[in-house]
Amino acid sequence: MARMSPTPPETRLGDLLVQEGFVTKEQLEAALQEQRERPGYVPLGQILVGWKLVTPKQLTLLLERAEKRPRLGELLLRHGAITEQRLDEALRQQKLKHRPLGELLVRMGFITDEALRQVLSIQLNIAYVDLDRVELDRGLARIINRSYARRHLLVPVSCLGQVLTVSMADPTNTTVADDLARSTGHVVQVVTSTLDSIRRAFKRLYDEDVEVAPPAVEEDLLEVRATEEDEVRPRYLDAATDRRADAAVRQLLGLALSKDASDVHLEMLAGRLHARFRIDGILRELDLGPLQRVCDENAREVVSRIKVLGKLDIAEHRRPQDGAFRARVERDGRAVNVDFRISILPGYYGESVVVRVLDRRNAPTSIDQLGFSERITTRLKQLLSRPSGILLITGPTGSGKSTTLYAALMTLYRPEIRILTAEDPIEYVYEQFSQSEVNERIGNTFARYLRAFLRHDPEVIMIGEIRDEETAEMAFRAAQTGHLLLSTLHTNDAISTVTRLRDMNVDPNILASSLLGVLSQRLIRSVCPECREEYTPSADLVREFFPAPPEGLSFYRGRGCANCDYSGYRGRSSVAELWRPNEDDVIGISKGAPFERIRESSRRTTISMVDDVMDRLTAGKTNLEELIRVLPYSSVYQFRQEAVGRAAS
Repeated sequence: MARMSPTPPETRLGDLLVQEGFVTKEQLEAALQEQRERPGYVPLGQILVGWKLVTPKQLTLLLERAEKRPRLGELLLRHGAITEQRLDEALRQQKLKHRPLGELLVRMGFITDEALRQVLSIQLNIAYVDLDRVELDRGLARIINRSYARRHLLVPVSCLGQVLTVSMADPTNTTVADDLARSTGHVVQVVTSTLDSIRRAFKRLYDEDVEVAPPAVEEDLLEVRATEEDEVRPRYLDAATDRRADAAVRQLLGLALSKDASDVHLEMLAGRLHARFRIDGILRELDLGPLQRVCDENAREVVSRIKVLGKLDIAEHRRPQDGAFRARVERDGRAVNVDFRISILPGYYGESVVVRVLDRRNAPTSIDQLGFSERITTRLKQLLSRPSGILLITGPTGSGKSTTLYAALMTLYRPEIRILTAEDPIEYVYEQFSQSEVNERIGNTFARYLRAFLRHDPEVIMIGEIRDEETAEMAFRAAQTGHLLLSTLHTNDAISTVTRLRDMNVDPNILASSLLGVLSQRLIRSVCPECREEYTPSADLVREFFPAPPEGLSFYRGRGCANCDYSGYRGRSSVAELWRPNEDDVIGISKGAPFERIRESSRRTTISMVDDVMDRLTAGKTNLEELIRVLPYSSVYQFRQEAVGRAAS
C-alpha cells in the first residue's frame, strides 16, 4: 500500500518557510541539499532548527497550520524501524483497542521503546535524551515535587536561567507542560526518554521507585487502593494539639495575606506537609522557619482544622470536599473581613488542601482599574454601553476573566437597572447586584438560572461560563430578547470563539446578530521596579519574537530584592486583544464561511495583543521570558510577523 506522496511534503513546507520570511531561497536549497546527502532520513525542519534559522516552536506552529506534521507510522517506515505488514497489523489493533499507535507497537514487540522515542522526537520536534548519561542536580527536586512528577511520569533534567528542561513519558501532553510553566515561572522545554530511563532517573532524584505500568494496569492499581483503604475513623484532637494546629493555620493564612498570595496549597507528602503560596500567578515555597516543623508534626491536624473552619466533614477522607469561611484579620492597623474558599482532595499520602484568598480590597470596582491599554479600555466601555447583545471574555484558567467580569458589572451599575449573576462559585460578594451560585447536584445549572433570570426583568445578566449547548442556546436567546449578557469561554484567542460556539451548535444567524465583541486576555508579571536592570536575553529567545536582534530596544529583568522576595517580579498586569465584529465579519459568520476567511476578516477589527505587549516591553515593564511563558504561541508568532513588517517598512 502506498503511503508516501511522490512529491516530498518538505518542498511545500520549504515554500511556506520562504513565504513567511523565516529562510531565504538560498538557505532552503542548502538545507534540501544537506537533507539529500545525509545517510538517514532527517526532516527538513530538523535541519533548519539545527542551523538556528527557525526555533522549534515556530516550526511546530507552521507544521500545524500547513498540516505537514509527519505521521508516526510514516516516520517509522522511512527510518526502517518497522515493516509495512507490521504497521498494518498495529493500525488494525489500534482501531479495536483505541490505544496510541506507539504504545501498541512496543507492546506487540514490533519496535523497542528507545526506537519509538527517537522517532517520536523527530515527529514532535523535541530532543531525545539518554537520562542514564545525564548527571542530575538533586536541587531540581525542589522545583517539581515528587508526587507531581510521579503522577505525570516525568523528571526535571536541568534548569538554566529561565529554561526548565523536563523529560516526559508522554511528551504530547501539552497541558502538563503549560501547568509546569504557570506553577514554576520557567519556560518549559520538553524532551523525551525511554520509560526505563525515566524510572531510573526518578529514583536517583527522589530516592524512590516509580511504577511504570501500562495504563490499564495503573487503573487496576488505583481501584485496589480505593477498596483496600483503611477504615475511616473520626480523630479527636487533644487541647494542646488543637491549639498548635489552630496557631499553624492562622500563621499560614496570615503569611498568605502579607504576601498578597491568591492561594495557599497544602500538599500531604510522606511525613510532612508541603506548603506553597501562589504569588503573582506562580506557586512559590516560602521560608516558614519553625512553622514548617509544626506543620510537619501536626499535618493531619492542620488539615482537620481547616475542614472545621469550612464546616466540612472531618471524618470523610475518601471524597473531595468544598467549603468556605470568613475570618476577621488585622490589616494596616484595622480589622477587616477576608473570605476564604477551601477545596479538599484525597491523595496517595492523605488529603491535600487549596485555600483561595478572597480579599475584598482586591475586588475590582471599574474597568479602569484593570490596567488594559487606553484603546482597549475605551472600546470596552463602548461595548458595555450597548443595551443588548453578548460580550465574551476568553482566556485560560487564571487569566483574570472573572475579575474583568466583576469590573464590567461595576462599570455598568447604576441604581435604575437590575443586574443578575450566576456563578460557579461566587468569588466576591457585591451589594450592587443579585448573585446566585451554581449547584449542579440539586439541578441549579447555568441554563436553569438563565431561564429563571428572564422572568425577573433584568437589564444585565452575567453567566460565569458558557460550557454546554443548553447554556449557549439560552444565553443567545436572552441576548436576542433585549438583554446585555456577559460571560466567559475557554479559548486561546478572540476569534477562536466562533469555532467554539459553532461546536455548541449556536445558530450562525443568531451568533452573528448577537455577538458584540470578544476580549481575550492574559496576566503577565511585572518586572520589579526596585531591582530592575538592563540585560541581554538569549539569542534563541530573541529569535522567537524578532527576525533579527532589534536595534534601539533595551531589555530589562529584575535582579531580585527584598521588595519582590528575590523573584525579580512584583505584581501583575493585564494584556489583551479585543475583537469587535464588523459587517464583513457578521456576513461571514451568518453564511457559515470557513474559519480562516473569518480570521482574515477579523484582523481589520481587532485591537491586537501584540500592540499592548510591545508597549510594555518598550517601557521595560515586562520581558521576553515572561511573554513566552504566558502568551499563546499564536500571539508570539504574530508578534514576529509584525516585527518583519516593521523591518520591511
